[in-house]
Amino acid sequence: MLSEGDDQQDPIADAARGILDGHIVLSRELAEAGHYPAIDIERSVSRVMTSVASSEHIEAARRFRQLHARHNKARDLIQLGAYSAGHDHDLDTAVRLNEPMTALLQQGMHQSAALGDSVQQLRDVIGS
Repeated sequence: MLSEGDDQQDPIADAARGILDGHIVLSRELAEAGHYPAIDIERSVSRVMTSVASSEHIEAARRFRQLHARHNKARDLIQLGAYSAGHDHDLDTAVRLNEPMTALLQQGMHQSAALGDSVQQLRDVIGS
């Protein structure tokens, strides 16, 4: 399903999200920053992943999303220089891994990626 605009409260899109097996949310902010594909992983959902992926893959993806969200929530503090390492282990890990996590989420238009290779890269990035 493709919905126009950034309105996540559109009643038709909301109803469709409720019955689909998942949805990918594209972010205008990511696209404007040159991050392609501009997939907002915090707002995107797969309801079938637990049925088709291994438990190791699911756990690695969960941890990746957790660290990614932790970094995004602290982005303003980090940019202002108010973040100092040593007070929050998860945030320290998210800051340290931000660059490789961002690189993993980006892909060139003509670049292909095999699922097995992507899962291994995911595990390598988060260290599992």
